[in-house]
Amino acid sequence: MNTPLQFHSVHGEHIKLSRNNTVAKRVDSFCKGICFSNRTIQIRERVYVRLLSKSIQWTGFLRLGVTTSDPNTHRTSASLPRHACPDLTCRPGYWAKCVPENCFDLTNKLTYFYVDENGELFLNTPTGEISLLTGIFVQEPLWALLDIYGNCISIELVEDQQKRSVSVNDQLRNLNPIVTSPIFKDICNDLTSLPFLPVHSSSISFFSSSSNSLPNQSIVLFDNRTNCDGLVFFSEPLAINSGLLMQILSIIPSNESQRRTTTTATSSNLLPTHIQFGLTNCNTQNLLRSNDLPLDIEKINNRSEFWIVQDFKLGTKTTIDREDEFLFTFKQDGVIEYSHNNSKLKDFIHVDSTLTYYPFLVLKGDIVAVRSMGFIKNLDRYRSLQQINNTIQTSQACTSANNNNNNNSITNNNGNNESDFKLNQDCTVCFDHLRDTVLIPCGHICLCYTCAKELVEHGTKQCPICRTSIQLINKIYLA
Repeated sequence: MNTPLQFHSVHGEHIKLSRNNTVAKRVDSFCKGICFSNRTIQIRERVYVRLLSKSIQWTGFLRLGVTTSDPNTHRTSASLPRHACPDLTCRPGYWAKCVPENCFDLTNKLTYFYVDENGELFLNTPTGEISLLTGIFVQEPLWALLDIYGNCISIELVEDQQKRSVSVNDQLRNLNPIVTSPIFKDICNDLTSLPFLPVHSSSISFFSSSSNSLPNQSIVLFDNRTNCDGLVFFSEPLAINSGLLMQILSIIPSNESQRRTTTTATSSNLLPTHIQFGLTNCNTQNLLRSNDLPLDIEKINNRSEFWIVQDFKLGTKTTIDREDEFLFTFKQDGVIEYSHNNSKLKDFIHVDSTLTYYPFLVLKGDIVAVRSMGFIKNLDRYRSLQQINNTIQTSQACTSANNNNNNNSITNNNGNNESDFKLNQDCTVCFDHLRDTVLIPCGHICLCYTCAKELVEHGTKQCPICRTSIQLINKIYLA
């Protein structure tokens, strides 16, 4: 296992080291702030860097990179040049580039960089990882190179104290990417893909399975070890008479919640899960191009665009658990409705229906994996299916109640009771087949499928019970 990184004793003459050589501060001028790591770094080893202080009197900022030259070859600080770029980068074996100030997360000012096996240096930013450098020679040992330059005054090398033995993605590599929920089976033909945008906070990443190294943009992972909320956007606006369906895939306690949870709290129901749903009329595609991602969720209402964030609401449950599903819909009158685990749609948010809204999620607490199951572009069939399910549930409840009553009032004329029960189940038109079809929208189950089809195609198109116009028929199967 790698020892914690520190700054090398060889550094620029304006640098002072402290805190066991983990903090480097430039104490004079704007240059001569070159620093190195005290050991070599491995391929894909993340070098965590925290910005401690900065100035506004200079131009330029921190330079990051790597070198294949042992820092000890510089023997004294006086042998180091004034700048990493271009004084060092013009020499063989040195690679460095300026890091813009807005690449640091404004909430905790912590970021990281690493070099992959192809010789490409990646930097983590509030909008995700970006490629900072290419062409690095990785066949030789590499030392981290930092130039504390310009407005960058002091930097800390951070050992990730909360780092798990494996990453969140490694823990979740066995997640099933195939959706198997009952809700999805009912409406899968009406769903279209709804991936997340690559516009997200630094604590968000996309899922990669063990069988496919390409990121799955329908599943986002939240690193709840950081102090940064997980902000991620859906790729399409929530249009009127449409809905988005999503699922909670995994819950892993953060260190903070583990301290709060008692020793007897082993159920996921006791974990402090927290997730929020939001809408904005800001074109979220532009956030990536302008690098203007709102990092502080609590202050987004100060922005010029419309932003609204609301905690998730639950149906009959009191907590959010793994495999819970949520549907958010947009009605013509500007009402955003929600359904939890296929419960009846309820009012959630009221908005101006004339605007275009881009939905997003804010992840906090212990929810670490969320799946976008798809986009329902027309809710009519879903509402019909939900009404059928409600009708079936009511019918089953009534049947169960009748059976209980029959069991509690057994008489000697069992034969008559059986005949009466069969008569009550017969189609009200032909009296030959059992009732097996629900009429939409009234919900009456009074016909067999043959008679219902004939009534719609060649008859009055009205329910025999209440005379309501029939818009749709669905055959039901009581298990």
